[in-house]
Amino acid sequence: MSSLGDVLHGGPVDATEIARVREVVMFEPPDLQARLVRFWALLILASAIATFGLYADSVAAVIGAMIVAPLMLPIMGLAFGISIADRRAIVSSILVALGGIATAILVGYAISFIMPDAFDPTANAQIMARTAPRLVDLLAALATGLAGAFAIGRKDVSDTLPGVAIAISLVPPLANAGILLGAGRLDLAGGSMLLFVTNYFAILLTGSFVFGLMGYPAAAFEGSSPRFKHTAIAIVVLMIVLIAAPLGYTSYTTLSRSFAETTVADATKSWLEGSGYRFVSATASDERVGVVIVGSGELPAQDALNSALEGEVLGLAVKIEVLPSTTIEFDTE
Repeated sequence: MSSLGDVLHGGPVDATEIARVREVVMFEPPDLQARLVRFWALLILASAIATFGLYADSVAAVIGAMIVAPLMLPIMGLAFGISIADRRAIVSSILVALGGIATAILVGYAISFIMPDAFDPTANAQIMARTAPRLVDLLAALATGLAGAFAIGRKDVSDTLPGVAIAISLVPPLANAGILLGAGRLDLAGGSMLLFVTNYFAILLTGSFVFGLMGYPAAAFEGSSPRFKHTAIAIVVLMIVLIAAPLGYTSYTTLSRSFAETTVADATKSWLEGSGYRFVSATASDERVGVVIVGSGELPAQDALNSALEGEVLGLAVKIEVLPSTTIEFDTE
């Protein structure tokens, strides 16, 4: 009867199969130099594409950077090294990953100096979307790690790796951090780094788990230690737990702001019915909800809006900005 590992892998794992996976994910002799040259070239290009795509607020360019970026390989290499308890594989993968992380940030930082000084990162949707990671980002990264390890562990599904690369954001948040560091926004850069670290450790955890389920045994490598393997996995699990706390807080804050904006918008629209004003927008911050309305004439009584919002947006003040409106009609005949 086939074991779970045989079912997941499509057959028993032997020394030849272990060597195949190692060749895919590890940076080792005899072709170490060629692999490193390819890695750094693709990483620098992917970082540049991601940086310019973020500046241009271009979803297509950012996705293109995800496909080109090779940063998934050292993460999968580390997951593989943990699953087989191979210290050499773990150390080499960590070194390559750290170098890649620093390079992607530096590329974004360097490009920021050739961009216009008047650039406002807070007005760019692609940049701001990578500064406040949520708990759902952690869940997506966990699923991506499962898919990545499964694709690498099975030869018959390796062609799905580009899809896995698109599913996770690795280089874009690093380039984003570089852009924000260049703009002097350390607070926002920290959010981008949290997003990357979240993705990194989530992929690492689930990747190690899948490789283990597939049956890549620590015993296949001389000098390996199951105790070392368990310690490494325990550290990764601890990091996931620590990351989940700030992500949970960010998710709560995002949902609270969204609820406040929706509540205030609905109440304002009802309040303005029958008047010469119309609702434009509602934007929540940590302290208040800013509302913009446009129109002319006399505003409805404020008490009606106060009553509608009482107790609905706890701890947040509501500030309404009234923009005057002028209607011009003319005959084009």
